[in-house]
Amino acid sequence: MEVENPPPRQARGITLVELITTLALAGVLLVVTLPVWSELVERSQGTAAANLLRTALRDARSAAVTRNRMIGLCPSDDGRHCSGDPFGWQRGYLVFEDRDGDRRRADGEPLLRVQDQLPPGMHLRSTAGRPAIRFGPDGAAWSTNTTFSLCLGEQQATHRAVVLLGTGRARVDRRLPGNKPISCG
Repeated sequence: MEVENPPPRQARGITLVELITTLALAGVLLVVTLPVWSELVERSQGTAAANLLRTALRDARSAAVTRNRMIGLCPSDDGRHCSGDPFGWQRGYLVFEDRDGDRRRADGEPLLRVQDQLPPGMHLRSTAGRPAIRFGPDGAAWSTNTTFSLCLGEQQATHRAVVLLGTGRARVDRRLPGNKPISCG
């Protein structure tokens, strides 16, 4: 009886040269794509924060119409009271029923929404002189137009503007009214 010898096994795996080449290529791709990925993440965070504010404005307007009451929206440091700081919206903001019409939340006024602090490094500022927004029962944002500037990082591509018209409608844009660049400085 003859015993067959199987053919010798071939070594499986990769060589050192193939491993080094693969790692070098992965390193180059990482160096090239990391800044692009970082900007993409910042743009996404900026857009999400702008849409969150636009939703709060829309909800406040809707509440004013459905409740037939004045509804206020203001920046807040503590989640209970208005701070009055038009440059501090990134620390959080409130939507509340403004029963006395003073654009500041008193302890007895119903709180409809609390927005927590935005991510670190994000700045959200309203037009100077507009530390609070008030919607009337007709849905209009009483007073003049307001623009919120939202910035994250130095890249203009990550900046967003939320423009609130006196009619109460809000929109998100990549430029300020008049096609001006957004600046949070």
